[in-house]
Amino acid sequence: MSDAHDDGLRAEATRSTSLSTRIATRLERIEAEGLLRQQRVVEPLAAGRCRLAQRELWDFSNNDYLGMSRHPAVIDATQSAVARYGVGARASMLISGWTVEHERLSLVLARFEKAERALLFSSGYAACMGTVSTLVEPGDTIYCDKLNHACLVDGCRLSGARLRVYRHDDLSTLERELRKPRGSDTRTWIVTETVFGMEGMPAPLPELLDLAERYDACLICDEAHATGVFGPGGQGQLAEVGEEHPELRPVLARRIAARIGTLSKALGAQGGFVVGSRELISLLWNAARPAMFATGLAIANCAAATAALNLLEQHPDQCTRLRQKSRTLRERLREAGLQLLGADECPIIPLVLADPLRTLEMGRELEQAGFLVGAVRPPTVPRNTSRLRISLSLSHPDQAIEELAARLIRLQRGEHT
Repeated sequence: MSDAHDDGLRAEATRSTSLSTRIATRLERIEAEGLLRQQRVVEPLAAGRCRLAQRELWDFSNNDYLGMSRHPAVIDATQSAVARYGVGARASMLISGWTVEHERLSLVLARFEKAERALLFSSGYAACMGTVSTLVEPGDTIYCDKLNHACLVDGCRLSGARLRVYRHDDLSTLERELRKPRGSDTRTWIVTETVFGMEGMPAPLPELLDLAERYDACLICDEAHATGVFGPGGQGQLAEVGEEHPELRPVLARRIAARIGTLSKALGAQGGFVVGSRELISLLWNAARPAMFATGLAIANCAAATAALNLLEQHPDQCTRLRQKSRTLRERLREAGLQLLGADECPIIPLVLADPLRTLEMGRELEQAGFLVGAVRPPTVPRNTSRLRISLSLSHPDQAIEELAARLIRLQRGEHT
């Protein structure tokens, strides 16, 4: 008994050591490639600033595009909800976690998005993954853009459908695939972000809609970085397409199966949502696992998002002001010779440096100069495309934006002092 027991302990110790060695080896490999992430504590402050390692910096790293997270009306709504209802939703939405604040937010979202109904999720990630994996069935074929966020990719994989990848800058491959014959009892899906969060570039929605119409496909669109930024009153990129191309409105109605969004970017709160027909929302309520089995979105987040949406409806000019800031900064950087990705009016401004180590170094130099900018490396972006991701907000004063531009230009020219 004793010998057997000792042998078991030695075997367990060997397995534990082997696992520790494997973990250490993987970490060493990640670090050697310049891709190791370290946890750091950032304290958000007012007026577009943050505190990191006891220093105050201008924060150009987050997605609070309209500064809603610090708006007094949003904070007041959050505090009032906490005082009245407490903190958490306490249960899944199917049991008792769908509260009066959840219902109020869903109605405001449906009105804002001009949809029949809306459903809330605990995060945008859960909304994307749950929606795609619920709507798309095994036997279907799903076409996923190469640059889609991981939450959409994961939803595609979980669906069990045949997964194909396409590039939005070369739709000939997608069209060639769509031409292929398929069974009469299967569906074809195209999944895309409407604004790519790491590229600052809108998807070619008119072209995708045309392909969907010609080849009988449905689109699932993630408006995470478009809500509150693009479209009439910040309604998103799909609404902008409908406004600029009235002839496509019937196609939009026929081909857009689901519109997904987030509360955690331009709306300054947290959580995700889906808008669409009553039947769609009913199906997701009954079949989307991230909605069915997760505790409901925190009540205070619902109140915050409702307040933010009301502000956006009252002051739609915020979107115009943000896009003008973006255009001005991009023009300033391009005139100095910096190579940027993305559309002129997008507040996501990527400066591709390719090498992850150089990206980290430039991010550190910006931090020393008083600016926190995202240094984004694989696997968040494809290999050889590491970049600084500058994220603009209405919270940033013009002087801070100009100082950031001047510092970026100096660093790009090799001036490190």
